[in-house]
Amino acid sequence: MNQESVGIIDSHAHVFMLDLPMVSGRRYTPAQNAPLADYLAHLDAHGCTHGVLIQPSFLGYDNSFMLQAIAQTKPRLRGVACVEPSITMPELAALDKGGIVGIRLNIIDGVQPDLQTDSWQNLLDKVKKLNWHVEVHCRSNKLSDMMATLLKQDVKVVIDHFGRPSDCLPARDYGFQQLLEWGRSGMIWCKLSGAYRISAAAAEGHKFFASAIPLLVENLGSHRLMWGSDWPHTQFEQQITPDYLSTQLNMLLQDKQLTHNILWDTPAKLFRFI
Repeated sequence: MNQESVGIIDSHAHVFMLDLPMVSGRRYTPAQNAPLADYLAHLDAHGCTHGVLIQPSFLGYDNSFMLQAIAQTKPRLRGVACVEPSITMPELAALDKGGIVGIRLNIIDGVQPDLQTDSWQNLLDKVKKLNWHVEVHCRSNKLSDMMATLLKQDVKVVIDHFGRPSDCLPARDYGFQQLLEWGRSGMIWCKLSGAYRISAAAAEGHKFFASAIPLLVENLGSHRLMWGSDWPHTQFEQQITPDYLSTQLNMLLQDKQLTHNILWDTPAKLFRFI
């Protein structure tokens, strides 16, 4: 994959091993290991110079495996951690030193935290002081209450996987339409990733990818968008091939300016590679 730019950043991936301690009550258990060496090979295969690791939900608040991976590959990787709202500033500063650039709220099938409580308000203040972002993984029809609080807090927000709409036609998904409206605030970023989580059929996923991006560019701007592979495609490991990702990357590579912004400039600034 050739790219006339400084590099290509994969903005969303996970590394883990099945023998790591996993939280009880987890939404799912992964089917296979996702070691760092395999992820680095994945980056190389797609011409990616850098990557961003996201703490998987089944590992809870123990970010140590991700931190070890980042330490082994400096300065190629950054990370987004899952933390408890009671975490202290010195603990967050240690994560920051270890390459963490944001926190993730993974509430795709869970109860939304009450961000109005003192503990969450204090955490969001700390996130702002560190110049981090809050990454939200939530179905599009459940985003409203959380977004209202986050935007009022004036904290940078990254929306995972196109906002997880339930419909492959963007115009028919009310939550996705709301995302477009919020995008005009200038405080929201969106990851072009995991289209197969909207439709597992490759043709439908590619169709959604192609139709959603112009709408997001129009409302958020290409300087608020980034691409992510979502490697190792948890729960879809056997369905997603390198060709699937290459097809979508090639869609982005048709426009040189769009390519530069989405694959390098925007994620490089947000995730502090530059």
